[in-house]
Amino acid sequence: MMLPKQKLFRFFLIVLAPLLLSGCATYYQQNEAFNKSFASGDMQSANKHLDANTKLQAHRNRVLYLVNKGTLAWMQQDYVSANSFFNEADLFIEDQRKNLGSEALAYLTNPSVKPYIPEDFENVLINYYKAIAYLQQGKKEEALIECRRVNEKLYTLNDKYPKNHKNRYSDDAFAHNLMGMIYEASKDYNNAFIAYRNAYTIYKENYTENFGTIPPEQLKEDILRTSKRIGFEQEYNFYSKEFGMTYNSDKNDAGEIIFIWMNGLGPVKDEWSINFAANRGAGGILTLANNEEGVSFPFNTSNFSNNERSALNNLDFIRIAFPKYRERIPLFNQGSIELDSLTHFKLEKAEDINSIAFKCLKDRMVRELANSIIRLATKKALEEYTRSKDKTMGTLLSIANALTEKADTRNWQTLPHSIYYTRIRLNPGKHKLKLNLKSGINGNSHQELNFTVKAGETQFFTFQNLETR
Repeated sequence: MMLPKQKLFRFFLIVLAPLLLSGCATYYQQNEAFNKSFASGDMQSANKHLDANTKLQAHRNRVLYLVNKGTLAWMQQDYVSANSFFNEADLFIEDQRKNLGSEALAYLTNPSVKPYIPEDFENVLINYYKAIAYLQQGKKEEALIECRRVNEKLYTLNDKYPKNHKNRYSDDAFAHNLMGMIYEASKDYNNAFIAYRNAYTIYKENYTENFGTIPPEQLKEDILRTSKRIGFEQEYNFYSKEFGMTYNSDKNDAGEIIFIWMNGLGPVKDEWSINFAANRGAGGILTLANNEEGVSFPFNTSNFSNNERSALNNLDFIRIAFPKYRERIPLFNQGSIELDSLTHFKLEKAEDINSIAFKCLKDRMVRELANSIIRLATKKALEEYTRSKDKTMGTLLSIANALTEKADTRNWQTLPHSIYYTRIRLNPGKHKLKLNLKSGINGNSHQELNFTVKAGETQFFTFQNLETR
């Protein structure tokens, strides 16, 4: 049956034309005004740009609009509004179901037409922001719930992935670490020790190898202190030997500041494409290879549908567009808190969001390559069918297919590059601390901060700088 020209032209005008008009611009470039205002620290202008851009508020971009609104409110210390936006984002993600219309359209165009589903690490960082916001409101129990939800989410997400294609980011060390700090601030030392111990295990067995983040020295001290405090002598002796450290008792009347430094800005998604030649083997094996890149992906097509196998049989080579991250290197690479000229507290890296982002995307691309192949095969099959009926319309569709083969470059672009922290024990009273940030290329930064410390109490303080190179 001949494909009606009017319907194909209407499809081109309504669906393809808006995609083509966006050209090769990435999501970051499309929202340049908002991103520039945010990176310069002008949150009011960023908020205006966000609200004025109707595309940012569209259903397919809704979750990104919500997390950006939450981040802006969070940065301005409006924690109630921030959590309202983050809660709505959480519900949007949970309630999001496959939209058959957008799935079908994505097969004919590209994945950016679908509602954005956050990367796994973006999903759980919503809970990090909510936890800190609750802490700033003095709601420790609510903050603990958000920390628990981080790892519950990760377990659920990873369970759905194929056995041989799991995420390396399968557990979050900093979430356990923060949970331990909150438990300890609540005087629940037993659960604090358990959380710290879990965090250390993840840092040691996962984060060190996969993300280059080693167990912080502060975490080791916290493990020794809490194990000693609850009388776990066997555990204390084990970790004391493993760390090569001992615990010296602190003053009971001291207060504490947990200083969390959120450094720089996380990566943004860009696009790259690669050509694959199709080689067919026995038993329904199709191998897509690129000799220049030295990569090849064999597929067993026997499990595909007849239509999918038929489409794949017509492939000689294909070009697949993938998203890739582009790092925004922070201006500062070291930080410390100065109490006086002789006392310094080093800020240690606890979460490398940039590294996690790169590994998460790589793991996802491996899992989703088969879907990309099927998507392109479907487009090619429709193109060839149309050309067989009408050469002109087939050519038009071929051009449209080439132009719409784009990667989805959307991502949460207001996240920090990495998170550092330290614990500072101080006598009750007023204290003036100095935050020292070091840069290897553009000098250093110093900022004085005033705190009032109460005996036996722990306060959480966050500081974020947005400068990048």
